[in-house]
Amino acid sequence: MIFMALGTAFFLAWSLGRNNLSNLFGPAIGTRMLPFQSSVLFAAVFVVLGAICSGTATTQSVSDLGNVSTATQALAICLSAGLILIGLSHLGIPASITQTTTGAYVGWNLFYQYTLPFDLLIQTISAWMYTPLVAGILAYLCFKLLQKLLKKHPIKLLLRDKIIRYGLLTVGIFSSYALGANNVGSIIGPFMHLETKSPEMLFLSAGLAIAVGFCFADKKVIKTVSSGMFPLTPSEAFIVVFISALTLFLFSSVELKNILLKLSLPTIPLVPVPLSGVSIGAIIGIAVAKGITGLKLKSAGKVICSWITAPVCAGVICYGILSLFMLGGIK
Repeated sequence: MIFMALGTAFFLAWSLGRNNLSNLFGPAIGTRMLPFQSSVLFAAVFVVLGAICSGTATTQSVSDLGNVSTATQALAICLSAGLILIGLSHLGIPASITQTTTGAYVGWNLFYQYTLPFDLLIQTISAWMYTPLVAGILAYLCFKLLQKLLKKHPIKLLLRDKIIRYGLLTVGIFSSYALGANNVGSIIGPFMHLETKSPEMLFLSAGLAIAVGFCFADKKVIKTVSSGMFPLTPSEAFIVVFISALTLFLFSSVELKNILLKLSLPTIPLVPVPLSGVSIGAIIGIAVAKGITGLKLKSAGKVICSWITAPVCAGVICYGILSLFMLGGIK
């Protein structure tokens, strides 16, 4: 059963990679500044590094959502979260593993009639709400600043394209590392209370599974992020990816938290953040800065609605899987 549970965890990681390449390199691919194959290669290498080097920071927050004590329970959580990710990819909607895993944990708690960890849930769900807003504000400010700089110091078109191309590659790498560091906790979290011989191997394997998922990235999701909601220019694509990566990094950095503690400043919670949410927030921020006329409200509405329906559906599916296990006498 433990091998079956790990199999579903890797399925969840694969689903994450398949859906989230769009948020890392989607704008660069959509604006034809970077080819698909190179984007997959760089994303794969650095998401593995992020999972190995910094993945533990948010894992504890996920495992604290419930004391998952058997491989069967871990299987139910990972399978239900992964199925929702696959379904949203099929619909061309950027999805969040953070939201689907949290929803699955809520279903798990309700099935076993455990007390929900409301403080942690509120902290996690609050992050879903304010991180897109923060990303939107930062993207708005970056866009306005970039406009002023280019107006004051114009750059020749060929040189500008070259700078943006290398810039998109750099921030895509940064974003890939941040995704591995921040979101791998949603995959490994259900296994932290189980006996595993090598937790390090779990982080490595999860990172590799995400990397494999990149190879099967859904082109419909890439289109949604790059142009489906708002047509992005290469420079705007750079802003979206940079702001998204920066937001994920802020919620994954133990070092930054320690610095803030030493300075007696408010700290940033180390919780998994929905990359799709911050990417959409950044896109909307740029749309507002340009007058919002090009924003496709129907597409944006579908994505925002998924932030509510995805965790609810994951919780219902998890509850259903656990019920089937109980009927079959599987503990």
